[in-house]
Amino acid sequence: MRKIIIAAFIALLFAACGSDGNSSDPILPTPSTEQKVSEVTTDDIVEYFNLDKQLNVYQALEKAKASLGNKTVNGKLVSVIAVNELNKDEEKGTFTLRVIGNSVDKAFTKDVEYTGFAQKPNDYEMVSRAVASWKADVNYLKDFDFDTLYRLKDNSKFTAAYLQQFVDLSSSSVEGNKHYTFTPEDWANTTISDVRYIGGSHLGRIAFTITYKGRKGNTGNGVTNGSPSVEFNKNLYYRTKVSVNTEEVSKLYMRGVYEHADVFHTSLLKFDSEKFVPYLKSKRRDDGTNAVTLSIQFVAKDGHDTELANFDVELVGFKPLSALDNDLTIGTSTELRDFFAKRYKTKADGDYSAAVSRLNTKLWLNKVEMYVTRDNEQIDLQANEVQSEYGGGNVTVWVPTSNLAKYFDIYLLEPRIEVTSAKKTGNYLDITYKLVYVNDVAVDGKVRTLRVHLVGA
Repeated sequence: MRKIIIAAFIALLFAACGSDGNSSDPILPTPSTEQKVSEVTTDDIVEYFNLDKQLNVYQALEKAKASLGNKTVNGKLVSVIAVNELNKDEEKGTFTLRVIGNSVDKAFTKDVEYTGFAQKPNDYEMVSRAVASWKADVNYLKDFDFDTLYRLKDNSKFTAAYLQQFVDLSSSSVEGNKHYTFTPEDWANTTISDVRYIGGSHLGRIAFTITYKGRKGNTGNGVTNGSPSVEFNKNLYYRTKVSVNTEEVSKLYMRGVYEHADVFHTSLLKFDSEKFVPYLKSKRRDDGTNAVTLSIQFVAKDGHDTELANFDVELVGFKPLSALDNDLTIGTSTELRDFFAKRYKTKADGDYSAAVSRLNTKLWLNKVEMYVTRDNEQIDLQANEVQSEYGGGNVTVWVPTSNLAKYFDIYLLEPRIEVTSAKKTGNYLDITYKLVYVNDVAVDGKVRTLRVHLVGA
C-alpha cells in the first residue's frame, strides 16, 4: 500500500512540472486587444487618405502624397511618413500606393490598390470637349494681363505655360461619364493659339483654341462647339488699375470736391497716366458718410480715347466738418459794425443775449468777414448766391475769393450759428456763438466769441 501512495505522488509531481511550460505542446496566449488595435489594415489606409473618387489619378496622387502625419483612424493612431506611387493607369482611373508608417510602436508597409477614380477621356474627347474655368486660388482680375490682350491687341505672351497659371482645363467623354481635369503632363502636350476677348461693354469671355497632342480643338466663338473660354468682366479688371489717393483726400473737404469734381478727380486718383485717361461721367455724394462716388469712363491714351471700361470709384476719408472749428474764423467787417451799432451803440451796458438770439442770423451773418486757415495761409471767403439744388430760390455759399483750384474744396453752404450770449461793454458787443449747421449737415461746434466794435452808424 505504501508503494502505491509513493508512485501516485511522483506521477502528480511530473504532471505539475509539465504545466510550467516544459511540455512539448505548449498552449499559446491569446493576442491582447492592444495588439489587435495597432495593426493597420488596407481599409485603415483608405480611410486615412479619404480620397474623393471624382478626382482624377493625378489629383488623387498629389493629395495622398501631401497627406502625411498623424491621424486617428477607426480608433487607431496612424502615422504615415512616406507615400510612393507604384503604378497608375489614368485611362482606367486606377493606381497603387506603397504607404510606409507606424501605429503606436509598430512599423508597417502597405501596398494599396485604388480603383474607380475619374477616367481620362481619349485624345479626341480631350481636345473636342475641353472646357475652361478660372483657378479657384488665383486673383485673375489683378494678375492676369488682360490689358496687353485687349488694349494693345497683343496675344503673343498667352501660351499654355502662361494660361496654366490662371486657368483649369477639363474634359469629358461623349457618354458624359468621364470628367477629367488636365494634369501638368496634359498641359505639356497642349498648345494655345488665337487668344481673344469676345463680348460687350462689360461682361465677356476670353476664348482660345487648344491643340492637344497635335489634334486641334474647336475654333468657334459660339456656346455650342465653341473653343474653350472663361468669363471676364473688363470693368472690374480696369477698376483694379485705379486707386484712391487717400492722403490727398484726407486734406480736403468733401462738399467742395463734389461741386468741383471735374477739377479734382484726376489728382485724387492714382493710375498709369502714360496708358490711361479717366473721364468723369457723373458724380453723387453722401453727406451722412462724407463720401463722393465718381462714375468714370476709362479710356486708352492712344490719341483716339478708345474706351476700355466704365466703373465707379468711391472717395472716402475726407476732412470732417468738425475741423472747421480749427480752420474757420469769423471776424467783423464795416457792414457788421454798422448793423450792430444802429441797434446797440446808444444802449446801456448789459446782457443782450435774448435780444441778439431772437435776431435772424441771416440778417447779419452774411456781413461778417470769413476765412479758412490752411498751411499757415489765410484763405479769404466771400458769400455768393447760388441756385438751390432742391429748387425754391437761391442759397448762400461761402467760397474762396482766390481762383486757385487747390482751394476749391472749401465750399460752405448756408452756415448757421447759434448765439449763446451777447454782452455790451462800452463800445463793444461780445457775441458768443457756435457753428451748428453747414453743407446740409448738423455739426457741434466749439463756443467762440465775436467782438464787434460799435462804431459808425
